[in-house]
Amino acid sequence: MYHFTAAMNPIRLIVPTVLVLLLAPALLAQSLREGQSLREATVAVRSAGYEPQVTKRNEVTVLEPRLAPFYHGVASGDPMTDRVIIWTRVTPEPNDTEISVTWRIATDVDLTNVIQSGTATATSQRDFCVKVDVTGLSPATTYYYGFVAKGRASLTGRTRTTPTNDVDHLRFAVVSCSNVPAGYFNAYRGIAERNDLDAVLHLGDYIYEYSADTTSYGGAIGKRLGRSHQPENEIVTLVDYRTRYAQYRLDPDLRALHQQHPMIHVWDDHESANDAYTDGAQNHQPSEGSWTDRREISKRVCMEWMPTREQPDGRVYRAIRYGNLAELFMIDTRLDGRDKQVANVGESAPQASRDSLLSPTRRIMSQAQETWLANGLTSSTSTWKILGNQVMLSPNTVNPIDTGYLFSNISPILAFFLRAQLPQLREIFESGFYGDVWNNYPAARRRLRDVIVTNNVSNVVVATGDFHSAFVWNVVDDDNYTSQPYAAEFMVPSITSANFDENLSSVQQTATIAPQLVETINRTLTANNPHLAYVDLVNHGYTILDIRPNAVQCDIFYVDTLYIRRLNERRAKSYRVVANQTMTWQESPNAAPGKMQQDQPAPPEPPVISSVQYDKPSKVTLLGFGPQPAQDILYVSYVSTSSDQQQGNIVDINGRVLDVKGSQALSNGLQSLSIDVSTLSPGRYEFVLVQGSDRIRMPFIIKR
Repeated sequence: MYHFTAAMNPIRLIVPTVLVLLLAPALLAQSLREGQSLREATVAVRSAGYEPQVTKRNEVTVLEPRLAPFYHGVASGDPMTDRVIIWTRVTPEPNDTEISVTWRIATDVDLTNVIQSGTATATSQRDFCVKVDVTGLSPATTYYYGFVAKGRASLTGRTRTTPTNDVDHLRFAVVSCSNVPAGYFNAYRGIAERNDLDAVLHLGDYIYEYSADTTSYGGAIGKRLGRSHQPENEIVTLVDYRTRYAQYRLDPDLRALHQQHPMIHVWDDHESANDAYTDGAQNHQPSEGSWTDRREISKRVCMEWMPTREQPDGRVYRAIRYGNLAELFMIDTRLDGRDKQVANVGESAPQASRDSLLSPTRRIMSQAQETWLANGLTSSTSTWKILGNQVMLSPNTVNPIDTGYLFSNISPILAFFLRAQLPQLREIFESGFYGDVWNNYPAARRRLRDVIVTNNVSNVVVATGDFHSAFVWNVVDDDNYTSQPYAAEFMVPSITSANFDENLSSVQQTATIAPQLVETINRTLTANNPHLAYVDLVNHGYTILDIRPNAVQCDIFYVDTLYIRRLNERRAKSYRVVANQTMTWQESPNAAPGKMQQDQPAPPEPPVISSVQYDKPSKVTLLGFGPQPAQDILYVSYVSTSSDQQQGNIVDINGRVLDVKGSQALSNGLQSLSIDVSTLSPGRYEFVLVQGSDRIRMPFIIKR
């Protein structure tokens, strides 16, 4: 960020700044007209701008031998009173088509007081992931669990079942928006080190689909940190999505979070593609194939890799009850029945856009889900109803813009030229706050409001992600911002995904006045929205949701950096809403006290159960391949730690190298391949991956 001093020559600074400033709104507006939200409007011109100066590292794709073959750790999720999902992944050997895995769950950290145990099978059909729905458990109980395969034990995980009946205290960490190249997951580490949480609520954007290009979202920072996205291309295919999840789950801070707490996750757009809706996405182009295929692949891989209980109809929306104190409604406002976002909204919107926006049949979720949610809210017997929601629910307006502050805090010459750009600036603000949010679906929001108000549903709290900012709202009627709130909403900051200041500072055309623009947005929102209690557009972190019978409190925590792996967090603000009263947040001077009982954390090292050594090739390690048998496509993923020349070939049973697309030079890092084997006749083959003196042979069968 540029700093001005009186000693600088103002003409030399102002003239070039004015020239680029005149171009900035046009560039940003063009991006937004193509469907990008404000938080990502700078992607198209990111290569011209500022990025934080950080030291280059190379840590993301390092495999830790101590964890083999469970490099991706363990996870649990979707707890109920008598059951919980436990998850792991076994990294296969080249000849593996199935791997037998044993598991056990116990009440002690040493896994000696075993309550349940069993066996499962890891197969290439599910990327060698294992999910077990463990039943026969006791309510409100902390358990420890682990897996064994190939004579080695996984990390021990910690999880917790939900309570029944009377409950006096619940605590959740609430998170969203974790982009690997944007920085280290320090916020995840902070959550992992807490010992009194019932679960982690993840509101989506668990992964990002973008490429590793330095002009892509966070790409330049990722290159400097050694955290570039892998595979390097934008993910589209089955193996792409699997490899991207594999990269994220190798992150030690995310792995620690999953090890220590159950997670309740729902997808947002980046688990598939930016600004997704049921029938498409802003970041899906015809050249990338069928959107339906891509959407279903993304959903499939999410279910393979996440500890989410799978439903027969494939839906992700679900309810989880925590006794008589709280019921969670994890909704899907992204892929289940959502209509396409209406572009060109705001004060100058054309009539066609206004008509589309105000259509009474417009949906942000399917009719089936809407009915399910209405029935759940009206029949719930829990004191608090918590909605796990992806995008901003509360109505907001950004008109008029607080130009008084902006023009009084930039030079007079800049102010003169910027005045002519106010219509474009207003369009930018409107697109961000009226675009990919519930503001774009007013009929759907009114239907939700009517369910709550007409049926006297009390104590509704909405937890929201997606926007890379922290907000606290009293949720009011669309046309009366001073009406009595019918719900209370808080939005969590991003784990790492770029905030307003980072987006504005990363674009040369706006970098010089980024602080003034951020403060203008702050002041504009505060002045126009009396139901807005708090806004922060520049910090990263998470929120602790503390629930008691008489009140709910959200404590907002921020980390001090994304560019060094360290935990240094602070509580920024706390807001409290009282049960059975007007749903109005009040600032609290102190964080909510933690639970009296602190659970013993799961140990950092896996138990040693045998003397089996798990030697891997020093330069290249296979992560996954399949399906077995294959028909038209063979998928391969691997990690290479060497810059030596690599080669991948398909050979037949006679050792002949075949002239197919699998015969290609490969690059180092975590990589994925989609190999066209449609021209091969049915039979037995090998894919041979060679690097230096290391050679991995992967037998496979073609069967049609």
